Amino acid sequence: MSVGEKLIAYHQTLHGGYDLELFNEIWHDDYQGYSNSTQTVVRKEDLIKTMEACKGVTVHSTDILYENAEVLVTEWKATFPANTARAEGTYAVVEWNKLKDGQIISHRTGMTSIPTSAI
Repeated sequence: MSVGEKLIAYHQTLHGGYDLELFNEIWHDDYQGYSNSTQTVVRKEDLIKTMEACKGVTVHSTDILYENAEVLVTEWKATFPANTARAEGTYAVVEWNKLKDGQIISHRTGMTSIPTSAI
């Protein structure tokens, strides 16, 4: 199963919480990203805290736009309820993931609020 296929399966677990075992299969232990929102470095343990704040998120679709051994680019559409990691609403998310050893080592996202009718 490719990293993209694992990510699609992982997204489907977010509504009820998240699948920690699958999360650990996808994200590299040396993961390091950067949050433009908080202007801070983000590590794997920070991502886990974010996932804990995403219970109830409904992912409507995840599309793999491009994937090879080094890069995974996806677009996914999700609805975030109140009191989750994002403001309540429905979003289209484009995500660029850098891969190492078959796992995500860093990523960048762009989220745009969309009407529910666009999903």
